Formats: sequence, C-alpha cells, structure tokens
Amino acid sequence: MREKDNFILDIKRLGINGEGIGFYNRMAVFVDGAIPGEGHNVEVIKQDSKYLLAKTIEIKRPSKDRVNPSCPYYTDCGGCNVSHISYDKMLEFKKEMVVETISRYTSLNPRSFEIKNTIPSEDKFHYRNRSQLAVKSVDGRLTVTMLKPNSNSIVPIDSCLVQKKRINTLNREILHIAENLGISAYMAKFGRGILRYIILRVNEKDEALVCFVIGEKSNKLKELAKRTIELPGVIGVYESFNDAKKEVGFFGTDPKLLEGDSYIIESLGKIQYRIYPNTFFQLNTKQAKAMMDIVLRACKLSFKERVLDAYSGVGAIGLYLAHMAKEVVGIEYNKDAVEAANENAKINKIKNAKFLQGDAALLLPKLLEEMTFDVVVVDPPRTGLEEAFIKSLLDSQIKRIIYVSCNPATLAKDIEKLSITYKVNSITPLDMFPQTAHVETITTLVRVETKKD
Repeated sequence: MREKDNFILDIKRLGINGEGIGFYNRMAVFVDGAIPGEGHNVEVIKQDSKYLLAKTIEIKRPSKDRVNPSCPYYTDCGGCNVSHISYDKMLEFKKEMVVETISRYTSLNPRSFEIKNTIPSEDKFHYRNRSQLAVKSVDGRLTVTMLKPNSNSIVPIDSCLVQKKRINTLNREILHIAENLGISAYMAKFGRGILRYIILRVNEKDEALVCFVIGEKSNKLKELAKRTIELPGVIGVYESFNDAKKEVGFFGTDPKLLEGDSYIIESLGKIQYRIYPNTFFQLNTKQAKAMMDIVLRACKLSFKERVLDAYSGVGAIGLYLAHMAKEVVGIEYNKDAVEAANENAKINKIKNAKFLQGDAALLLPKLLEEMTFDVVVVDPPRTGLEEAFIKSLLDSQIKRIIYVSCNPATLAKDIEKLSITYKVNSITPLDMFPQTAHVETITTLVRVETKKD
C-alpha cells in the first residue's frame, strides 16, 4: 500500500481524537470525519509501518447518525471534530471509547464493573467560559484566529459556536476599538506589533475579565483598557507582556491589572470561586457542577471522613466536598493555585479545608505518617498519576479512591496498577466538551479487604 492508493474501507470504531478507524489487511486506517458503520472510498495520504492515514473521497454508505455541522469553520478549524455526528450518538461513542480503552490497555474485564451511560451536557453549544485567541491582521482588519490542524495556516474566526456568546461579542467589540486606536497585531516572525492574544473569562452572570497579551509596549493600551472596561459586563482589564518568538504559551509576564476589579466570581452550587486571568477552572461551568455532584455521591461522606484532594488546583473539588467531610486536605504543586484555594476557603467561610503546596508524589507519604485518610480524590493532568503516588496509595489504608480523568488512556493504565489493591466499582463518562471527542470520567475504586489488612 502506497500514498494515493485508494480502496473501500468499512469504519469499525471511533478513535480518541474523533477519527474513524477501519482495517485494511489487518492494518489500522485512520480517517477524519468518518463514523463507525459507514463505508468510505478512501485515499492513502500517509503510510507508516503500523498504520495508514487516509482521506475520504466518497462516502459510499453514510450513517443515519451523520448530521451537517452547524459551524462554518468546521472543515478548517478542527476544534469541534465530531460535529458531524448526532449528539445522542456521540454520547454513546464516548462510552464506547472508555470501554475500548479499558479493554486495550488493561487486563481488566469492563463487564466486571459498571460503566454508566455518558452524562450529557446541558449546553451543546456556547458553553466555554474562557477563550485565548491569537490576534492577526487579515485583509487589513484585526481578527481573532485559530490554527488549522497540522499546519501553520490561520483560520479567522468571527464567532465560535462553543464559546459563550458574550465572549464572541467582546472579541468583536474589543477588536473594533483596537482598530480605531490604530493598534496593530503582533507578528512573532518579525518581533513587531502590539496585540498578540485576547484572553477572556466569563462567568454564568456574563461578567468578564479581559487580558491583553502584548508583544510590544504601547501607550495606546491604556486607552484600549479604558474603553474596554466600559463595555457591558466587563469587570476588569489586564495586560501581560510576551515577546517570545515561538508560540510556547499565552501569558508572558504575570498579568497586570489596568482597570477595574481583579477577579470575577464563579459559583458551583453554594461554593464561590475567585477567577483571575490565569486561574485554572473547568471550561464548562454547568457540567462542572454535574461532575462535582457525581464526585460527592461517589465519596459517600457522612461528616466523619478525612478527604485528600490531590492535584487540587484552586480547591474546586475539595471545597465542594467540605460540607460533608470532617476535614479536607488538598495537595497542589502550583503555588499560585494553592494561595487561591486557601483564599477560596476563606471567602466561603470553610474552616475544615486546607491546601498544601508540594509535589503530590513526595508529599503524600509524609502526610500518611501524620494522619489517616478515608477517601482520596485525584484529578491529575492528562499524563495521569505519578508512579510514586500510586505506590503510596497501594501502601496506604485508604478505603476509597475517586479518580477524575480527562484522558481514558492514562486512566486505564493507572487503574490497572491500582487494581493490585483496589477494585473498580464504577466508571461514569461525562461530556465536558460537546462537539469534541474529549470525554471526562469519574471512576470509583474501593480497597479490597485482605487478611493482611
């Protein structure tokens, strides 16, 4: 098989990135935009020793679950890569992804525990509460942009269907003001220009924080900030300086407040959280509340338990559990996040929760020497749990683990290791990011009692 060869391919399943997967002479073939059950006439675009990448020439047998994407940028942007699949079917596929991943990466039998149906998102569109988009000049006009997948080509965006409507409106209004002030877009290649990114945070009340990431200092930013704070709903305006030649991150210097208040308040149930420009917080607020409720139920708290909240961030989960626990102790590596978590505890008048700064893998053994935990909640990055952290859990007497994951592959590998001492009770998939292939999961593991214990 060589590049530009074509053949008929039956699509068998969906990959973790939303691509359709079929098999040709026992070799996996990945096809963007394909749905399981379809038959496609495909052309090979890349050959590897273990797989083929192909593109669709013609859909010979379309799925009844195929829909026309609502987004005008769907084929160029690549962000919402499963918008061609009906929402109900996508929920089914996300559950199947979890089952498939457990089967592939572990020796566990997915039928030996409950894998629940995917929890749908209340909002299918306009749910993202944060945007961080590059500013470019296209045909003489300023626009926010995204990058076309696997390329350096920019995609000008007027309105994104998964961003909150207020975010789309603010991006347009801010760019209009910037144009009138003669503010230029930053060009990293030449190291010239002013406005590099616009970062927006919007809460459920449509209150907004704005941060201008600039590549070049300019007095015009003061006027832009003054006019921006006058826009409806804008609570505070920041700037951050970033003149790095490579696109390695959004923020450069720590955000500096130019106008208004320094934070907005977001609420999950009765708990309030202060959100700053660089605060980590779930992007889908309503679905975050649904996730917290699942975690709370899984913990089975009765006011007597001490809970460890590992990888605790700004304390979102730990503080949500505190009213049902005896005590909550959080561990987080990021110093700013720890300060924010303890600040959030104070503003909510929660006295039975504290958050410690440190590496979870190094700090857990020390904590276990000082106190016992009944429940541990982990919400690690996509890379999963560290080996040393897993070892500490296996050596502990902690009865229950609640594992919140954004990556089924690392979840599977981690629960395989934990299965030495813990039994998987249930996995609940949750759709945190509609229109994408991403799936969040909440897994409950219980300690298996042995004679040694």
